[in-house]
Amino acid sequence: MTDQPSDRHGNSRASDSQADEEARERLLAAADACYEDRGPTRTRMGDVARRAGVHRSTVYYYFPTKDALLAASFLRVLTSTLNGVEECWQTDEPFLAQLVAACLRGTHVARNSAVMRSLVDDHEGLGAAYRAAEGSELWRARLADALVRRLETAAAAGEIRQDLSPDTLARWIVRVTFSLVTEPAQPEDGGDDGVLRNLLVASLMPRL
Repeated sequence: MTDQPSDRHGNSRASDSQADEEARERLLAAADACYEDRGPTRTRMGDVARRAGVHRSTVYYYFPTKDALLAASFLRVLTSTLNGVEECWQTDEPFLAQLVAACLRGTHVARNSAVMRSLVDDHEGLGAAYRAAEGSELWRARLADALVRRLETAAAAGEIRQDLSPDTLARWIVRVTFSLVTEPAQPEDGGDDGVLRNLLVASLMPRL
């Protein structure tokens, strides 16, 4: 039996999609290596192309601007971090205890990322990456899957405040955690754990 035309077209589209994804991953791996060597700000699209062994136009085909490439690389680190904290949510502890554990684990994972370290060392590149990533639909979708829905459930159960939207809370939880990645808390503040428990958790407690 031969494939129907629609089947062949569907298989072709799936193959093209997989090839595009593989090409993107190769370019992102090349970009990550360049960021480690040269820093995000000094890395040019031509550097990434040479590292990947492709023409510069290929890089622009997948990433139209340098900021788009940097944001995609940053999102990969954030996605890896979100995946790395997933086990923190699989406990019987109260939501806020799970949140602190997830934030602490997330800072550890991010700090051990070579790409994140190169971004932290390059303040201009870090700011551009964060702003671009925060504004992307992909990041909002991943944040919704990882945190917003859990905040909605916790709010409905009365475990956290209900006067602010879960989207707003999620955005600021990420910002607080990210600030700890770039600048760890001082011992006199109780370290990262102290800041999270005494400031972040306190701000999320239900309003009386």
